[in-house]
Amino acid sequence: MSAVTLLPGETLQRLDDTGITLSVAVEPQTPVFAGHYPNFPLLPGVFLLDLAERAVGRFAAGHGRRLGLEAIVSTRFLSPVHPGAEVIVDCTYTAGEGALRTVTARCTADGVKAATFRLRYREL
Repeated sequence: MSAVTLLPGETLQRLDDTGITLSVAVEPQTPVFAGHYPNFPLLPGVFLLDLAERAVGRFAAGHGRRLGLEAIVSTRFLSPVHPGAEVIVDCTYTAGEGALRTVTARCTADGVKAATFRLRYREL
């Protein structure tokens, strides 16, 4: 069984030793908008979290590493994401103690801060 990509078609903006930045267009015809919410469509926050997780996976692969999500340390949803928005996720990677790594992800939608996540990973 293959994984489902919630927001397909991301574009790599940056990949370096400190992190990664991806962007993706939120297509208005994305099926989730039909039910979330009728007459006031909003992108569910899990889509942003999924994009951050994919960015971290791409960062790790680009550096010859494998990382497994250990914990979602904090999550803050700051503004809604509407159909047609351009979402940018910027992830900063910080080494921790032992095999632990911390990622801070900042999501913007059309230039407005939409969400922040602090995620903890373990090297596999």
